[in-house]
Amino acid sequence: GGGDGTGQSSGLMAGTGNLADHDPVAVARQFGEQVPHSSDLGMEVLAMEADQVRMRLEPGPALHADDAAEELCTSVLYSLVDSACGLAVFAALRELKPIATLDLRMDYLRPAGSERALVATARCHHLTDDVAFVRCEVSSEEEDGPVAIGNATFMRGTQSKRVATKASRGDTV
Repeated sequence: GGGDGTGQSSGLMAGTGNLADHDPVAVARQFGEQVPHSSDLGMEVLAMEADQVRMRLEPGPALHADDAAEELCTSVLYSLVDSACGLAVFAALRELKPIATLDLRMDYLRPAGSERALVATARCHHLTDDVAFVRCEVSSEEEDGPVAIGNATFMRGTQSKRVATKASRGDTV
């Protein structure tokens, strides 16, 4: 069901709408708000156009590597990159269709300081019928050069495709 408490999915969030008919940034923000993890971390969509998305994350104390650290947990960067890459796929497709992260490889180039917001810019650079390929660069605001680069692949059209397991077929395990 949808996030409205009625158990009904509606509009774009159910994958029934076309992004071209709506403000893409508003749609991306709505999507981000419905993903509790993104919302809890404080991710914000700055821009969504063509095949590219820009997101921002203002780091709070809970995101530090430890209480004494002046750098962020690398898992925060991973989450930001995964979210930005997924939205870049939606931007390239021009519609919200089910996707799933197949692979996400991160290169951490330097520590992400906790005193500056992070900006992730993700671009979907290739689509096949089944897979989307995305690259994302994360930078600290007001600093030159990236702190991390991510490369991701997403499976397209994952809804209703179930993997049969021994348990789901009733086979003994």
